[in-house]
Amino acid sequence: MKEFTAILPLTIEVTIKAKNRQEALSFLDDLYANISIENDGNQEIEILSDNLSLLENNWELED
Repeated sequence: MKEFTAILPLTIEVTIKAKNRQEALSFLDDLYANISIENDGNQEIEILSDNLSLLENNWELED
């Protein structure tokens, strides 16, 4: 059977309420992404590589 490899670009947008920009940045500093792969189709899969260890808590705050 032929193998296919796929990449999933991912963006996570979070909205929080804060009194000011500094407070918002403080709240965001406490947030970390926790990502997993679920296999509902019971397919045989192999995760070849990921960059989860490189994810930084580097939120880009928009006004």
